[in-house]
Amino acid sequence: MRRYIRRFHSSNALNAYIGIDLRHYYESGNFVATDHISKRGDAIARKILFKSIQNIAVASHFHPNHINDFYQKRKRQSSQPGTKKIAIAAIHRLLRTIYHLVKYNQPYNYQIAKV
Repeated sequence: MRRYIRRFHSSNALNAYIGIDLRHYYESGNFVATDHISKRGDAIARKILFKSIQNIAVASHFHPNHINDFYQKRKRQSSQPGTKKIAIAAIHRLLRTIYHLVKYNQPYNYQIAKV
């Protein structure tokens, strides 16, 4: 698994491979329509990561982590009822964390990550 993650030159390239990078679909003058994820990548990986965020949120009572802290903070700040956009942002944060941990061969440490 590490060998596959190390082939990407950045965490943004990993996001593009999964298909959660943002795309501008319509732009005219000063108006820019809302951004959507590209969905050009691996659909199964997106589903697994989405379920992972849900599991992280449930397990956070016993295993705190900065991904859930970010997810809950954005959820409290949101005035809209849906959480899919927040989950996509949390997936982006999770992928950046995984990329960094694999690239530098480090274990996850909540005390260091929340700084």
